[in-house]
Amino acid sequence: MQETQSAQHNQTVNKASQDLEFGGSLNRASNQGAKFALLLSMLQQDVLARPRIGPTSESVTQHAYDVQSDYPEAPLQAIAQDWPLADTTSQILHSDGIRSAQLWLAMHPQPLSLHNDAFHIDEDIFENCDIHTQSRYAQHFAHSQEAEGFNGSPNEIKVDETGIFDLLEEIGLQMQA
Repeated sequence: MQETQSAQHNQTVNKASQDLEFGGSLNRASNQGAKFALLLSMLQQDVLARPRIGPTSESVTQHAYDVQSDYPEAPLQAIAQDWPLADTTSQILHSDGIRSAQLWLAMHPQPLSLHNDAFHIDEDIFENCDIHTQSRYAQHFAHSQEAEGFNGSPNEIKVDETGIFDLLEEIGLQMQA
């Protein structure tokens, strides 16, 4: 009796995984208009009475998911020729308005970043962080450099005794002016 119940359970699970709704066929067809309408019309309240559709070939399925766009793709990193295009975008925005600028940007997308590196942090930003953040970043940087053969002490704080003298001189000159 135990084997029969497990066999029935496996058959129910297999039927559910082959179902249009639970197997994901309906979700995959949601961007294919007519196919989605056909599958939606085939749904019934009784899960066991729904018609079964055979498996599709991988090439047809993959081809359906390939999104082809007529618009140019936005580059990941800025290059020298992007700066004149940014100036042109600014001029169009100021002279012709937002609609013309949106059209221009659709035809000439601006780069998504100055650097194609998700972990790049500018030195100005790094210097404005608190000391704990700077030391943690230095530790991370040191670990990545050690993998490349660089040895350094990540916990070392650099002390510049002459920096305070320069700062005091600058304050004194500002007070005299």
